[in-house]
This record gives sequence, structure tokens and C-alpha cells, in this order.
Amino acid sequence: MRIGKSNLLVLSLLMMVSIILTACSEKKAEEADNDYPKKPIEVIVAFNAGGGTDVAARTILNFTEQHAGTSFAVINKPGAAGEIGFTALAGAPTDGYTIGMINPPTTLLHPIQRPDEVKYNLDDFALIANIVTDPGAFVVNADSPINTLDDLFEAAKDGKLNMAYGGPGTSEALTLRRAEEMKGIEFNKIPFEGTSPAVAALMGGHVDVLITNASEIITQYEDKKIKVLAVGSDERVDLLPDVPTYKEEGLELTQVSMRGLAAPKGISKEQQDYLAEAIRKTMADEEFIKKAKEMALPLDYKGPEEYKEFLENYNKELKEEFDKNPW
Repeated sequence: MRIGKSNLLVLSLLMMVSIILTACSEKKAEEADNDYPKKPIEVIVAFNAGGGTDVAARTILNFTEQHAGTSFAVINKPGAAGEIGFTALAGAPTDGYTIGMINPPTTLLHPIQRPDEVKYNLDDFALIANIVTDPGAFVVNADSPINTLDDLFEAAKDGKLNMAYGGPGTSEALTLRRAEEMKGIEFNKIPFEGTSPAVAALMGGHVDVLITNASEIITQYEDKKIKVLAVGSDERVDLLPDVPTYKEEGLELTQVSMRGLAAPKGISKEQQDYLAEAIRKTMADEEFIKKAKEMALPLDYKGPEEYKEFLENYNKELKEEFDKNPW
């Protein structure tokens, strides 16, 4: 079939219009990515304001703003040992303007323990970076007769030692269960929603001992208001160089609480990478490092891929342990 000159001209014009529209569309998409972020980013923290996770989030994000080109608004959603906040993060919009803090192993433990009830799992998060790895610690008042873990376990034999902890589904709960099994004891466990009220209860004599994160009791330790019996890291930590580890005290356990950033699954790869790079730059920022040291934040940076691999392996280990001996 022969095509007339007029038809050929129309066809050529249509092709040119199509090419121009396609180019414009691609340019707009590219500009959209390049314009990110256009507004402040909300950050869900699953624990109370003033707690360890909240302080870590606000500290690092204050410095990240200059590397990310936007501000961050921390939104506290405490409750159920973090489950409320983690669930909110997993179900948040995927437009890149809602991210949040996650707290392994606590974040991992909830869906392992109650898979039919918890509304999220690890696969629901796009990981950005780990920021802090904080060892656990057993803590008593400065005037307590308990001075070592052996003293603690001996005092717990009658089942009347009041132990403040973060509640079911936390790293503290897992550590206590394993310690009870290993030592043949039972603590009278009293849950608290956050470290601040638990420390207040300890200082007021309402509980005998507290298990928490080391970074959250440094001020009281330096003021000599408390004694730290041991820490849950593999080796002694710079924050508490004179305090032995659990293993040194004869308890063959480790206990650490990680604090990192994640987005809901579905965020674009470009936005995830942008945020990860902003955090990486922050973690190398000398002013931030200085501030973190002042605030006793035990920094431990893991980028998206390393963080993902670590948590997938950690999650597998926790599932295997739960299958063998549910807690």
C-alpha cells in the first residue's frame, strides 16, 4: 500500500510528538527523584520520649539534616514493648516521607513469639542502616548488698527479688529467661514501658534490680547512684571499662540491643539509597562522633546490605531457638 505525502507527514508528526512526550515523562520522573526530599520526613520511634531509642534518634537526625537536605520530625508511638510503633512503621506510606527506628532483637521477637497476632515481620521493612549496638546491663542501687552476678543469683533463689525489665518480647525478657534456666532461679519480673520509669523505680527502692541497656544508665553510674554488676557484650565496653561482662561473671550469654533506621517495604530504591547515604555521611561526621561520645551512644554502623544480612541471620537464629524452647 502506498502512503501519500500528506499521510506520511502526519505520521512523522505523530512520531515526533510521541518521542517528545516520552522524553518529557522520563524527565519528570528523573526530576521527581532528584527533587527528593521535598518536605520533612517523619520518623516513628516505638518508645517513649527521653528513652534510649528516642535520644539516639533525635541525636543522629539532628546531624543528618545537613546531609539529607531536609528536617526530620520524631513521632513517638510507644506501647507493647515497641510493637505498636513497629507495626505503624511497617504499614506506613511508601512515599519516602515516613521512616522509623527498629530495635533488634525486640523487633524480631514479637512476630516469632506470636506469628498469628503480630501484624508485621522483618520482610516488611526496607533497611537503611544500623546506628547503635548497646550492651545489656544488670543494675542495682549504690547501697545494695548485691555486688556481683553470683550475689544476684543467690538473692533470687527464693523468687522474691523484684526485677525491672522492658516487658515480654524484649531482649531483656529473653536474657532473663535464659539466665533463669541456666541458674535454676526465678525472678519476680516487673515490666516497665521504657527505661526512665524503670530507673525511677530502682532509685526509689520499688524494685531490687534492673536489666536495661548500658548507655541508658551512664549518668546515674557516673554520679555513683547505682552499681552496674555486668554488661552483656562479648568484651568490656569503653562506656564502662571497669565493669565485667556476663561471661566474665560466669553467665555464658550475650545481650545487645541494636537501634537502626528502616522504611516500610515499597519505598523506592533511589529514596532508600539516598537516606542510607545521608546516614553514612552522618556516622563519619566528626562533630556527630564527638556528640555521640558525650551522650554515651555506642555507635555501630551497618549499611543497608550488611544490616539486612545480619538481621536475616539473627532472625533465623532466634526462630531456631524459639522452636527448640519457646519463651
